[in-house]
Amino acid sequence: MARNLPEAELDTFTELRFQADAVAAELDPELEKAVAFTHFDTASSQDNLITVLMTRDDLHKLPSQTLVRVKSLEDKRSYLGVVVRGPFSEPDAVAANSTIAVGVVVQGKKLSYTFDYHGRAEIEILGEESEDGQLVPPGHRPRPKSPVFLLDDEESEHVLGMKGEMCLGMVVGYKEMEARIDALDKSVLPRHTGIIGTTGGGKSTTVATLIHRAQSSGVATIVFDVEGEYTHVDQATDEPAMLAALARRRQKPEGVKDLHIHHLTGRSTRNRRHKHRHSFALNFSSLSPHAIAEILEMTDAQLERFHKAYEVTKLLLEELKIFPKTPDEQQQLLELDDLSTGYPRMTLQHLLDVVSAYMYALNSEGKAESKAKAKGTSRQTQLLPGESTEEPAAEVAPSQSPQLFSEFNQHQHRVLARVHEHIIRNEVSWRALFGRLLRLRRLKIFDVGAPGVDYDSMLTPGRVSVIDLSDTDSPQLNNLVIADILRGLEGRQEERCQQAQEQNRPIDPALIIIEEAHEFLSASRIAQMKVLFEQVARIAKRGRKRWLGLVFVTQLPQHLPNEVLGLLNNFIIHKMTDSTVISRMQKSVGGIDESLWGRVPRLAPGQAIASFSSFKRPLMIAVDPAPVKRLLVD
Repeated sequence: MARNLPEAELDTFTELRFQADAVAAELDPELEKAVAFTHFDTASSQDNLITVLMTRDDLHKLPSQTLVRVKSLEDKRSYLGVVVRGPFSEPDAVAANSTIAVGVVVQGKKLSYTFDYHGRAEIEILGEESEDGQLVPPGHRPRPKSPVFLLDDEESEHVLGMKGEMCLGMVVGYKEMEARIDALDKSVLPRHTGIIGTTGGGKSTTVATLIHRAQSSGVATIVFDVEGEYTHVDQATDEPAMLAALARRRQKPEGVKDLHIHHLTGRSTRNRRHKHRHSFALNFSSLSPHAIAEILEMTDAQLERFHKAYEVTKLLLEELKIFPKTPDEQQQLLELDDLSTGYPRMTLQHLLDVVSAYMYALNSEGKAESKAKAKGTSRQTQLLPGESTEEPAAEVAPSQSPQLFSEFNQHQHRVLARVHEHIIRNEVSWRALFGRLLRLRRLKIFDVGAPGVDYDSMLTPGRVSVIDLSDTDSPQLNNLVIADILRGLEGRQEERCQQAQEQNRPIDPALIIIEEAHEFLSASRIAQMKVLFEQVARIAKRGRKRWLGLVFVTQLPQHLPNEVLGLLNNFIIHKMTDSTVISRMQKSVGGIDESLWGRVPRLAPGQAIASFSSFKRPLMIAVDPAPVKRLLVD
């Protein structure tokens, strides 16, 4: 039979309990706010990773990506960390894989009894907090049983670097935290971005959202649109799913305010009713001969003849006083870099005429007078102004004349003389080259009298310029257009940058978005496209100082060369399911931990791993729905 304790003993126990409560309160009143405690290390523990345990009541407080502060009371150190794995549930009394634990769970319908359980999570240490509040690399680890505290949203935003007015979406794991960047910070977007993921993962929505946000921030945005998806972004979205998503984010559908659509002359656009439509042509003289040869994928034999014909054409333009004419043009010629641009005033027809002359000379050698006789023939043609007669140029006087259609037609003897001075045989290769150049002329986009690209218009702050390439059906043509306009934009932005510095004012920012980037710079052809890649690399390096950001968008990142991925410092990675592609991306993109890479194959549409130079660490985000109208592509 149980007996009541004597009153004196009961008073003693009561006093001990009060003393214990007082000692606990005196030790650390903050422990009440702790949501977890650090566990002991094991043989499998890793640097910068610690295991924490929590009660079942606190399990929901530590979702993935939650920022925490770990106070190591034993050595009086404080650390900041982020949950990277878990939280997982484990039984208190027995091992999770024990027979009794398995039996209790499996027999859940029959047994009302279950074990109490706790939570376990892994935290990555971001750094140790110094006495002045700075975050420094950790030199130690938190001691076991160190309390773990949650950071509030305001402090979490500061730690993660969520600053700026451009919102990309919501950070997964937080109710109110937005993933933000400073659109006007030269150390963010001008360090170049890759938007990557499979079809249906949400890339196009991300691009449309980025266009809208950039325009709202006053950034000039240029989009190379190979499918015409973004030709209606001046209109608000009418997709039911997108409208519902906008409503959940308490945002309104709206289009961009200043849209201009550019398309090649003779080609159409998917928004024919837009009031700001501009057709443009390309100048053959603005394209580097090396880039042309790479894009047209010439064989070695064709390449040799192409460069020979190009050099002869340059000589003829100089002899005929087409270029240079003035001292300023002479100076321009001395500063010319044929790796970035072509020869001034050279047209495609000039080059075709020279190639045609080569084919004629080789085809008519047995019918015409020999080159030796031609050199001895007295000159009967009229001399050009300023031309000397002391060293007459070689001539050929065949029975027929080649068909020339440029200014060279008036000086056929001079063209043929130059051809014979720089003769390269093999008529078959010349005809193959002529066929490639003829296909370029049939495109009717070079030197056709239409206006060129207005780069100042494209670089207007807050303007969205969509270059609609949906009506070309030719990746080679698209690449020619992209290469030429990129070079022109970089040159004009450099001039505007210099003007801004002279006037002591900020540089107007610009963002260039290249859709289907794997078609423009392919890993399988990078060895044959060295000049084109060097052009892009030069634009990327100069753009960082001149506020010219590049965004490469692709669903086939495995086709992008490592050299291109190496130019990018920011990434928005949507769902990818190919383990080989993910493995390659892991080697190319640094800073993303294993736990986030493990989520990539399971990302829902619209979710992405965002890694920006301004973020303290990569984060999983839910990209904001696009408020603008986007045309769906079959």
